[in-house]
Amino acid sequence: MVTLELKRLGQTFANPVVLASGPAGFGLELASLFRWRPMGGLTTKTVTPTPREGNPPPRLVDAPGGALNSIGLVNPGMEAFVAGVLPSVAELPTVRLISFAAPHPEQAEAMADTLGAAPGTDILELNLSCPNVEGRPPAWEAGTTADMVRAAAAATKTPLLAKLSPDVPDIVPVAAAALEAGAAGLTLVNTVRALRIQWDTGLPTLVRTWGGLSGAAILPIALAKVFQARQAFPGVPIVGTGGVMDLGGLLEMVMAGADLVGVGLGVMVDPVLPWRLVESLETWMTQRGFERYEALVGCAHRGGLHVSEQT
Repeated sequence: MVTLELKRLGQTFANPVVLASGPAGFGLELASLFRWRPMGGLTTKTVTPTPREGNPPPRLVDAPGGALNSIGLVNPGMEAFVAGVLPSVAELPTVRLISFAAPHPEQAEAMADTLGAAPGTDILELNLSCPNVEGRPPAWEAGTTADMVRAAAAATKTPLLAKLSPDVPDIVPVAAAALEAGAAGLTLVNTVRALRIQWDTGLPTLVRTWGGLSGAAILPIALAKVFQARQAFPGVPIVGTGGVMDLGGLLEMVMAGADLVGVGLGVMVDPVLPWRLVESLETWMTQRGFERYEALVGCAHRGGLHVSEQT
């Protein structure tokens, strides 16, 4: 019998598939699907200290192999989220990962304190890498990353994930800074900074020029970052996100070293995709004779699938 369950970050996940932050909102629109079959986890849309209306339209444009977004962290702000949204999120039968972002360490500290203590928060995810807001993402620099994580981690006993950017030449120094500063694990990766030009005007399609590329186009990039991080930090929990649109992408992410796999844009394309991925993974493992999901995690670092089949 196949076992997809795994224990990470003090929680038991029914399966390794989680809804990534963003496309699934706060998960409430998909609430009925959680009763169809349990989902491993839900990562909420990122919450900020105060409400954000987001960037001017257009906010989502097509791109080869995916989509380019410039949403701009639209959310009601932390106070309204805790009072009016989190109680409903807390009722979902899954592990709740609460995503948050702040412009300065002091605000990250205050948010971690409040959100970490709120009923319904199982894990915190500090978003250090959104490319669609003003300023440089903290995750572009190891020092800034460490400052933000240190402040947040010191304010809560709730496990903290650091969500990092793919837009760095080497993910390892930034990841090391986050872990040394108190992060319990890593979410790899956010969207890739990208650009589209309008043919009729010769100008950038998005008002802010740059946006975040997601979808199948970024899968190889995300895989490379996850592989690097797993190689450097063998025991650290990793949530692999970016470009997983089918079973093949999920398997590659797991084999590269992701303990949990986040599905983002795929939810917009097919709202039931995460649940279908769970079923497909279970079928694939049964056909291959694997009983434990954890035998697959990081097998690319252990000699491949053949070696894992023997363990």
